[in-house]
Amino acid sequence: MIDRFPLLLGTDVFDERQKREVLSELFDYRPHLMASAALLLVIVQVFLAGARLEAAISGLLVVVGTLLRTLVGRRYQTDEAFGDAGKCARAFAVTCVGVALFWGVTGAILYRAADDNMRIVVLAIGCVFVQAVTLRTYMAPGPTMAQVAILIAFHAAAIVYDGLYALIPVCILYTLFQGMCILALGRVRIRQMRAERETLRLLDELQRTNTELTRANLRLADSALSDPLTGVGNRRRFDEALATMAAAAVRQDRPLSLLLIDVDHFKSFNDEHGHVAGDEALRRVAARLRSIAAGPDHVVARFGGEEFAVLLAGVDAAAARGIADTILVSIGDHGAERPLTVSVGVATARGPDGTAALVGEADRALYAAKRAGRNRVLSHSDFADLQQAPDSLSA
Repeated sequence: MIDRFPLLLGTDVFDERQKREVLSELFDYRPHLMASAALLLVIVQVFLAGARLEAAISGLLVVVGTLLRTLVGRRYQTDEAFGDAGKCARAFAVTCVGVALFWGVTGAILYRAADDNMRIVVLAIGCVFVQAVTLRTYMAPGPTMAQVAILIAFHAAAIVYDGLYALIPVCILYTLFQGMCILALGRVRIRQMRAERETLRLLDELQRTNTELTRANLRLADSALSDPLTGVGNRRRFDEALATMAAAAVRQDRPLSLLLIDVDHFKSFNDEHGHVAGDEALRRVAARLRSIAAGPDHVVARFGGEEFAVLLAGVDAAAARGIADTILVSIGDHGAERPLTVSVGVATARGPDGTAALVGEADRALYAAKRAGRNRVLSHSDFADLQQAPDSLSA
């Protein structure tokens, strides 16, 4: 059936979702119920006019056709009767022909039994049925054209029986016209669904492209905020993180701590072991810092040269001092092939005034630790006269 009528749910045109959408339209039996109700009103008029046997036979045919159409539609909705689109299409074709036979016989009987005025109504309803069939099932041109031909043929037979031979050409032209409409509407719908499928494909490609661009932008942003040597954040990353975490600390009334870490005698280390060993030493220090300050609210960055910074959101002064001591012990492991030591300055702030001065306080604490002999931790609160600390100390 599908191969003979390529407009009937062509597998080369639609995907499975589109096939199901079209089948749902075709098997919707509610318009059929409304058409049957209109036909039953004509049957009632014929019955009241005295043609009771014809009205009874017509009513029975309408009821049987309506039950057939409704049962097939409900069976499709439950998805139990048909396993694939081909079976659904064949079932729809059989249903179309069956309903057309019931309607055609009913129309012919009513036309013969009705008076002149009601005959006009019967013919009008027949034309409405043909138009409704054409508009609703244009994605199934084969069954639709068969249904239209059957409906017109029964009406034509009744007209011929009545001696109105001049209307036969009209019926033939009407049938051809409806066939052209069916094919034209089918082509329009196929173009629509092809365009829809192409649009969905382009949207999928656009989504994939956007995803790839997002990932590339994230990699680029990460690269722009990362120190290429050590892999931790660079100074820009530190500045951005400090601004964000300071604002959050003020908003949430939480402490914010900063550790500034300086590798002791790093210039001498470079002179003795070479710059390659110096780079490796910085990478080792960064890895230790990253493993110790691994919390979601912790940021490790290279502050400059051999200096590193660790931001600790929600960490008070005592806890920050404990983390600094852990860093001191971890990096100062003398079992390493080329041992290093660090000096650490610790500062903790709470409130807008404190966070604004956080870097300066940590920096002064760091230089005080270096001035006191290096390889130690000093907090901003560990000494009294920070203002006397020198602005710089030779490395």
